[in-house]
Amino acid sequence: MNRSIAAVGDVTSQSTWSGIPWFFWQACLQAGFATVPWRPDLQAAKKPRLFWNLKRLLVGKKSGGFQYSTAFLDLLEQQVPRELKQSEVITFHQHFPRARTIQSAGGVISHYVDAPFAALVTGRGLDLKIPQDIVRHGLEAEKENYALSQRVITMGRWAADVMREECGVDAAKLHTILPGANMALPTDWTFPNFREGAGRTRDFVLGFVGKEWERKGLPRLLDLRDELARRGWRVAVHAAGLTIHMFEGRTGLRNVGFIHKLKDPARFLAFLVGCDLGCLFSQREALGISTLEFLRAGVPVAGFAHEGIADTLPPDAGFRFDLSQSISEKADILDDYLKDEAKQYAFYQGARCWSPLLSWDRCVQEFQELWETSTICNPVRPWLGLASQPNARS
Repeated sequence: MNRSIAAVGDVTSQSTWSGIPWFFWQACLQAGFATVPWRPDLQAAKKPRLFWNLKRLLVGKKSGGFQYSTAFLDLLEQQVPRELKQSEVITFHQHFPRARTIQSAGGVISHYVDAPFAALVTGRGLDLKIPQDIVRHGLEAEKENYALSQRVITMGRWAADVMREECGVDAAKLHTILPGANMALPTDWTFPNFREGAGRTRDFVLGFVGKEWERKGLPRLLDLRDELARRGWRVAVHAAGLTIHMFEGRTGLRNVGFIHKLKDPARFLAFLVGCDLGCLFSQREALGISTLEFLRAGVPVAGFAHEGIADTLPPDAGFRFDLSQSISEKADILDDYLKDEAKQYAFYQGARCWSPLLSWDRCVQEFQELWETSTICNPVRPWLGLASQPNARS
């Protein structure tokens, strides 16, 4: 049976879901694991979405949530050739394709998701706002999909807990595999040398990546920068992903604008390695791809050890802050870090060791092992530190 990859959108497009399905597909091609991409056309849903929302308004219902409706799923599934429905499908979406559609065609399906729908509509991982009747329908459909799924694989531990406790997923078919960073290092890549003098003779650079700057905690990061500056340190925030004129004139912030990491990978990599600490202070985050990207580039990280981010913060290459810690308390920790160049060097070395473990090739290797043996002997688990990784290279 052929193995295929599905997503809401064209898997061969780098713009589908931040490029995650595309990176997975590329690694699968190299490994010969899953080679056939699904390519539904979302443009075909534009007019039906408008009519669907209008119809809801006319009968006194709230608009929104079309992508979770039966009408939307019917529309996308009708585009998919029957031979793909008869394959062994790995999908990146909680609802598409419907498991019973695949089962009735003679195929099998496994899910690989960052967060269950049940969490997203209750303010965990994200804060998805859609009408309650769509929520109820989506929750029922999600449970049915997982019940019929061969394997349910989450990208983080917190999502697996929700799958088991709220979605009723059998622990025997529930697994967690950390994804890779959405970037590829050049074949001739060498890590930059450790830079001395952070905060003293040069700026200590706090890095930020994200278009959703408020949710991902840029204001908190700027407050942290200000507190460290008040204590006499040279500190700057470098931010990528924002509109270029946002926060214009803001002291201590260098806004480089949006960098297309797939079309301009060299510039994106240069941005990452120009930072001393990659930061993600989201209070809701299904995973935390940006922290994986910083680590892949050999840059230590910091963030809230909460929800998905908790799985991407190694204690030997990053700071695991609690949601309850104040700006002053976080500044105390970084103040000590800036006074201790030996620890800075140790974190730099730790991030370099984590880098090869955070590729999509490694992720697909864990998929292959799971498919072949029904288990993963040594999964990559950053939250446990390098001592837990027998394959880590110093």
